[in-house]
Amino acid sequence: MNRPSPNETSSADVTLSDVIRLALPFGTVVATRGGQPNKAINWVAALVDWQDLASQVQNNDLVIVPPALQARTSPAELEQNLAQLKAHNVAAVVTFGEVPAGATRVAASLALPLLLLPADSALRSVQQAIGALLLDRQAQTSDRGMQLYRQLSEMSREGKGLDAMTEMMSKLTGKIVAVQDKRLDIRAMAIPAGNRVDDKALREALIQRENLPAVLRNRKAAAKAVQAARSGQSFWQQLLPVENMGRIVSPIVSGDRARGYVSVVGPAGELDLLDTLVAEHGAAACALEMARAKAVSEAQKALRGDFLEGLLAGTLPPAEIERLERRLDHDTLQPHAVLTFGWVGDGGLSLRRLETAVNWLVSSHQRPALVHIYGGDHVCVFQALRGGDDLNVAHELDKRLREHLHSEYPGVRLYSGLAGPAMALADWPERHTQALQAMHLSERLQLLHLVEYNSLGVYQLLSQIDQLPAVQAFSKKIIGPLADYDQRQRGSLVQTIDAYFNFHGNVSQTAESLFIHRNTLLYRLERIQELTGQDLDQADMRLALQLALKVWQLRAG
Repeated sequence: MNRPSPNETSSADVTLSDVIRLALPFGTVVATRGGQPNKAINWVAALVDWQDLASQVQNNDLVIVPPALQARTSPAELEQNLAQLKAHNVAAVVTFGEVPAGATRVAASLALPLLLLPADSALRSVQQAIGALLLDRQAQTSDRGMQLYRQLSEMSREGKGLDAMTEMMSKLTGKIVAVQDKRLDIRAMAIPAGNRVDDKALREALIQRENLPAVLRNRKAAAKAVQAARSGQSFWQQLLPVENMGRIVSPIVSGDRARGYVSVVGPAGELDLLDTLVAEHGAAACALEMARAKAVSEAQKALRGDFLEGLLAGTLPPAEIERLERRLDHDTLQPHAVLTFGWVGDGGLSLRRLETAVNWLVSSHQRPALVHIYGGDHVCVFQALRGGDDLNVAHELDKRLREHLHSEYPGVRLYSGLAGPAMALADWPERHTQALQAMHLSERLQLLHLVEYNSLGVYQLLSQIDQLPAVQAFSKKIIGPLADYDQRQRGSLVQTIDAYFNFHGNVSQTAESLFIHRNTLLYRLERIQELTGQDLDQADMRLALQLALKVWQLRAG
């Protein structure tokens, strides 16, 4: 392998920055940078000894100090020889492992780049990688992409997670790297030190689906596009509406749809082949990591399901409850709110979709929670509270869920109940039953807001007995004539008496709420008393009328 002739820097030259990104082992530390990261590299030279350096190195060589030579060189000798190498105008010096602090200071004072390879790096492999880059940049770049995939896959197997994987991709490219899930939530993002991009504006741009290339906006279409491009590209390049920034984006594909996206972001004119390979191989490695994380999540979900099913049904012995509780990764000693959710709507909505939506919100919510589909009937949530009397976090979760479902599934009706706090694990079954009762009542009364069990009042009793024949007959005898009258005359006597009770018998407020004249209301109240046989001026009859009305509303719901 002969040395190329020295020449002027051109677009085809390999620079020191290229060597760091494309050839040196992962984990290489740049101890000192010097002042010319884009300086062209002439060749790679591994020293035999420190004698006669002029015959071993040439102008702009990348000089490697082998481990054996480094081991027999004293700190003072290393400092002197760094000065000699600088006099020969070498491009950079590469060593293995750490070097004395004095050598680092000397290199910095000389503006001589000093690169520290991982101590276990193989000299021959390093030489070959740099030589391959100098002779065939494209082939070495492609090989670097495969090295990255293997390294990221190993990190996934070791459980290092998306944050560490994203950080590695960012260090390799020198650019911003973001990993997003299927909803475009940013799961991990790494920004190189010194990057001055508007972080807030960039994040906002990345989470907008319309900013994705059109073919990637639909997750199934994105997967088909990648599968069709297996013999070609599986990345897309585009401009972003942020400070003339561009990105290379590749879908994270698993099965028949995209599970997320990897983006390499940088100045529009500086994205290169390595960036495309990082996006592609990074997406493939992230698919493995997401699959691994999902498998762990599913196992944890099954454990939580077994725990909650047994606890709520009362089928688990205390010893088994304690065993499962220790494996939950959730603090059951805190006070908890208990929520129950059910929904109805068009489009074949399933409880699994509702559970997925709740889990997504819980993952970013301020308080941890256990989520489970109980008995194939409803989704229950056991959410930790800040204190025993603070149910605000539960109300906030319900509010966010309704907002999310309104945007994702227009027209869906969500019914929810809340009970609590449950101060101890032994309270969970009873609070769950109460929350479920509140949810069922909200469904029967068509209440499209969170219903607290403690706010049910008399409904706590009525919902338990409204199916009894005697109770139904009582309600029908009193309210039936009003409902029949409304149907025949297209009237609104049932609505009128309901409003009258809601405003505690205040005639003016009731009339105003119904948009009718006060005298019209008084006429209707007289008619109601005639049809029901109940005198509103007598407390017992007024109570009977109000109870009969509430039972009627439960039956109508």
